[in-house]
Order: sequence, then structure tokens, then C-alpha cells
Amino acid sequence: MKWPVWTIFVVIFITGIGFLVIQQGSILPPSVFGEFTAPHLISDEAWRRSIAEDPTAHGYSAYGILQKRGSDVAIKEGLRDLLSDDAYVWMNAASYIGSRGHSEAVPYLIKALRHTASRSDGERIDLLQKLTGQSFGNDFERWRSWYNDQPGALELNWDSSLGHSPRPPKA
Repeated sequence: MKWPVWTIFVVIFITGIGFLVIQQGSILPPSVFGEFTAPHLISDEAWRRSIAEDPTAHGYSAYGILQKRGSDVAIKEGLRDLLSDDAYVWMNAASYIGSRGHSEAVPYLIKALRHTASRSDGERIDLLQKLTGQSFGNDFERWRSWYNDQPGALELNWDSSLGHSPRPPKA
């Protein structure tokens, strides 16, 4: 039996897609546009690998995507990126890690209250309240003072890597 030419092309196409899915763990390579146009066709694992390889390439949005999905796949990378000098990598990693219930994010979520990106303060405050049981609103100084009084508090540079226009602490 002879197969029509179009059938051969369909089989090759489907085989190619299958190979891509196996290789990449996803139908599409990580991109914010890809996530927007075809949600969930990019696997959590593909986002994790992207963050692991270069957190500045997709980490700003990848952490938010994984957070929205409720995925724990990039916890190791998020913990690593809390120590990043990139103002947006550590901040997005802190939100992601905090959303997954990891208290290691607490000092970074507090520090983020001085970050340039103030539009996310509400989310950070919610995470801080869930993780600590405390309620200091967006008062950076009260949060910092509370945190510094905790046993085992990290020595953190509260003034570094805060973005292009950090908010000053209130006197």
C-alpha cells in the first residue's frame, strides 16, 4: 500500500513534535509570549531549566509563572537566586519561594519593601503575614526591626540591589 505524500509529512511533523517534547520537556521553548499565547504548553520543567541556566533571561517572569501555577519545581534555583546581585532576580525569587511556604524568603520579602517595584507590595505583605504571623503592613522599619530580633536572623545588606530608584527607609 502506498501512502499519500501528505500523510508522510504529517507523520514526520508529529514525530518532530514528539522529539521536541521529549528533548525540551515542553512543546514550546520558554518565552513569556509563548506562555501568554499557549498557557501550559511550556512545562514547569522547561521554565526551571531556563532559570537554572540564566535567571536573567527569563527569571523575572518565570518565577511569577511558576508561582501562579503553584509549582515547586524551581525551589532549589529560587533559594540560590535569593543571593543574586540582580535586583529583579532576587526579588522575584523571594516572592516565588515565599509563595511556596519557605521562610528563607522572609528577610528578602522585607527588603523588597524598599525595592523600586512597589506595585507588588501587597503581594509581599500578604506573603510576609502568612509566613510570620506578623502584621506590620508596608512598614519596612518595623518589619526589619522584628526580623533582626529573631533568633538566627541573617546579616543582610538592606541597602543593596534595590533597583534603579529604591525607596528610602522611613525615619
